[in-house]
Amino acid sequence: MTTVVVLGAGALGSVYGAWFAQAGAEVTLVARPAHAEAINRNGLRIDDQPPVAVRAVVDPAEASDCDILLLTSKAFDNAPLLGGYQGSTQAAFSVQNGVRQAEPMVDRFGSAAVGCVSLVGGTLGQPGHASHSFDGPTLLGDLSTTAPGTAAAIAAALPERKLEVQDDIAPALWSKGVLAAAAMGVVGLTRLVYHRIFLMPETRDVFYDLACEGASIAEAEGVGLIDGHGPFQVRALTQESRTEAHKRLAAVGKRMEAAGETQVRVSILQSIDRGRPFEVQAVFADLVEIADSHGLEVPTLRAVTRLLTAAMPGG
Repeated sequence: MTTVVVLGAGALGSVYGAWFAQAGAEVTLVARPAHAEAINRNGLRIDDQPPVAVRAVVDPAEASDCDILLLTSKAFDNAPLLGGYQGSTQAAFSVQNGVRQAEPMVDRFGSAAVGCVSLVGGTLGQPGHASHSFDGPTLLGDLSTTAPGTAAAIAAALPERKLEVQDDIAPALWSKGVLAAAAMGVVGLTRLVYHRIFLMPETRDVFYDLACEGASIAEAEGVGLIDGHGPFQVRALTQESRTEAHKRLAAVGKRMEAAGETQVRVSILQSIDRGRPFEVQAVFADLVEIADSHGLEVPTLRAVTRLLTAAMPGG
């Protein structure tokens, strides 16, 4: 039996944890107290499915050695979770935001760490109950430091899910990172539901500027963006004119509106709702630091980073 530990199991960690359990793994979730208590009492529920039997703990030190470890917390919770976990693992991956999201995993788990881009969506309702809100793929790839075949071993543990192994995970990591900075930057400052930022020219302008600045940083790093999953096609978006980009982004907003996707609250907006910190360092400041190392001018990204830092609870 495969053993799996999920560190920081909120919405997304609960979805992945349930998938591993349904595939026959023995799963331990490290979660917040109310969520852990509800899971241990009534099982873990995803959408309207029957409860899944998993073990839940609050202290990462209570989780044992495992075959696969998954980090699903916000980046600012890395230190207590990775530092508190005393076990070892054969394979480790993170579904966090940010172009440097694999680095803490490599620092902690060495050759067991792989790169990952998750396009899965999850929302946490009542304790013990999560919703699988978007059925996108999970892209995995061995890093230069990874023991060969580790990403493939993780994918094999969930054969019925959309786990795709990439020969080079960097383009996908950067493509998601650039889009995350654009989307979360505009949403974080305007506090608009997702589709609305594509329906107004002012917010489309800022989204485009952030994406183009992110693309320039990726290029300086020697990474080409890709037109992969999702509606935005970030490579095409950042290579076309502002006029054409406006048309593309407006079409996204209209499609979402027509499909009834009018209450999508991206993760930074959920953090605002709960009065929790934002992932400013992982999503924005890391990009600014990399830009500075190349001597690049990224005025919009720099301004958004400063404003979101000032707007954080306790900031």
